[in-house]
Parts: sequence; C-alpha cells; structure tokens
Amino acid sequence: MQLEFIMALLTILGVLVIISIIVSALLLGVVLGWTKGENRELGTTFVTAVFLGLSILLYIIPPLGCLVQWYILKSRHELEWGGAIATWILLIIVIAIVGSLLSFVFPFLFIIPTIPFL
Repeated sequence: MQLEFIMALLTILGVLVIISIIVSALLLGVVLGWTKGENRELGTTFVTAVFLGLSILLYIIPPLGCLVQWYILKSRHELEWGGAIATWILLIIVIAIVGSLLSFVFPFLFIIPTIPFL
C-alpha cells in the first residue's frame, strides 16, 4: 500500500514537472516576443526552459545563478545583456501571474489525485 502511494506521488510530480517546463517554454516564447529575442520556436524555448531550470542549482552562490541564467538567455536567443536581464525579469513576473491565476482557478488541482490514498 505504501509503495503504491509513493509511486503515485512520484508519477504526479513527474507529470507536473513536465507540464511546468512546457508552460515555462510557452511563456518564454511570449516574453521573447516582447524583448525582440530570436529563436522563439517551442523546441528552442523548451530546451532553454530546461537549462534555466537546471541552473537553479547554482543559486547556492546567488550572483552565479543569475549570471548563468542571463548568459543562457543571451546566447540561445541572440539578446544583449540588457535584453537578457529584461527577459528574465519579465519571465519571472509572467510566470508568477499565470501561476497565481492557475491556483485561483484550480485550487484543488494538486490535492484531488491524492484524496483516495488518505
């Protein structure tokens, strides 16, 4: 019983991670349109979203994590440093707004799949 519960939670977590990367990639494409970034295709923004997600591990040293994320945006989407920083800030704002709206519209989205196991 316990193993099935853990496997169900890990499956739900994996699906949510993939969905969050896809949503981040879509929002990154929108934000790149605002900041005149290149390479706005879904595949390119998906890879960039994965790189940005992995670079969060570098936030042990905060300036290093920010610089790496800015460099990823700058090099992958042909932006200047100012454009990369503006894209990064706008992406954070847009993701926070969309996340707030989703949690408001679907308040029990993350609780309902685990109710049968409680």
